[in-house]
Amino acid sequence: MTKIAVFSDSHDQIASLTKALDHANAAGAEVLLHCGDLCAPFMLNLLGEKFAGPIHVVFGNNDGDGRLLQVIAG
Repeated sequence: MTKIAVFSDSHDQIASLTKALDHANAAGAEVLLHCGDLCAPFMLNLLGEKFAGPIHVVFGNNDGDGRLLQVIAG
């Protein structure tokens, strides 16, 4: 069975997101789903730096520049 980490509403909180990613990695999560409100593009970079598996992100109502997030995500 695939282990999926589900996050949301990170709101530019680097320390909190880092802690959550560390926990997800320690628990053996294979896929990450972020349900919106990363807010700044640098938070998307943090996901990619700290999580090795597939990452799926939903655009949230507080995510400012959706096009920029898409470009960064590839």
